[in-house]
Amino acid sequence: MKTYRNPMEKEFDRQAMDTIITDPKHPVRTFFRKIHYIFSMWSDKLRRLFRV
Repeated sequence: MKTYRNPMEKEFDRQAMDTIITDPKHPVRTFFRKIHYIFSMWSDKLRRLFRV
């Protein structure tokens, strides 16, 4: 279970997970967008963790 500092952070996290990134005309591009999105999310979390 994840803990949140405030209700808005919880809502933003829920919205981010519900975001559907698809484009049936360009499946390869869509795949790389999804990978980029996941990588950006994790890098942001690491940046917040080490930013003191």
